[in-house]
Amino acid sequence: MSVVGVGVDIVKIEKICNAIGKWGDAFLSRVFDDEELAKITKNKLYYQRLAGRFAAKEAVIKAISKSQQFALKDIMILNKPNGAPYCKLTKDIGMEIMLSITHIEDYAVACAVAQKIEN
Repeated sequence: MSVVGVGVDIVKIEKICNAIGKWGDAFLSRVFDDEELAKITKNKLYYQRLAGRFAAKEAVIKAISKSQQFALKDIMILNKPNGAPYCKLTKDIGMEIMLSITHIEDYAVACAVAQKIEN
């Protein structure tokens, strides 16, 4: 496999809280798929996890932007059984996307590496 692109994004968690406070479910349904939202429990890390997924979507867009156009909702950030994040796209683009997400009280950061799948 060869690396096609790398993307990094940082999100202030307060920004996500404010967007949800202002637009509520309309914001969530515009950005996140139902499958993504179902996997995030509403506990003390709820906004951090949403911000992490938002940052991951932005990082994915940056990693694949030279070859593809995607909206935020076309990119789903889910977790493997071991908790590791992975990216599921609404269409096959012949790439594997590796993710890393981290968050603390005020910020969430994500990195995406897009690799071309060679047959």
